[in-house]
Amino acid sequence: MSYKLWLKTYLKHPLQLGAVFPSSSVLGSLMVSHISPNSNGHILELGSGTGSVTRALIRIGIPQENLVLVEKSPAFTILLKDLFPRAKVICGDAKDATKLLDALGIEEVDQIISAIPLNAIGSKLSHIICNGGFEILKSGGSFVQVSYIPRCSIPKTVIAAHSAKKIYCGMTVRNFPPGFVWRAEKP
Repeated sequence: MSYKLWLKTYLKHPLQLGAVFPSSSVLGSLMVSHISPNSNGHILELGSGTGSVTRALIRIGIPQENLVLVEKSPAFTILLKDLFPRAKVICGDAKDATKLLDALGIEEVDQIISAIPLNAIGSKLSHIICNGGFEILKSGGSFVQVSYIPRCSIPKTVIAAHSAKKIYCGMTVRNFPPGFVWRAEKP
């Protein structure tokens, strides 16, 4: 993985990345620990970065063909396409996830895994991203979110509007900064 690329992107757009270092493999594993390797549908990853969470998904047995990776950074998008050639890698904004999936002919996803720095991007944009995610999330699926502060960054109003169940998945100090993971399960 290219730490040089990460650092260059961080210096250019620190709020876009949300963390000082790339996500650790331990954080990636925590974020996907609830996902069954027998999942046949698509898994949407928002803010794929350098692919730490993507690698965790592949390690648990999810085929690359089932992954849709949305990344805003053109440099990271190129890296992701090289690392995961069979995944659907899109350079785009998470707020446009529904349109991006429509263009691929995908109407719903089994799971959403997000490393978007919701706490740093503002309430309005967080609501747009999370609400849009729940609209394309299959019943029984989860919207998983990492936060670098000890509270869930999926807006409470969005969780309530979709009658989702908020579940604390845990935290890891084997990431810098420490990562806290929540998921909101859609009924």
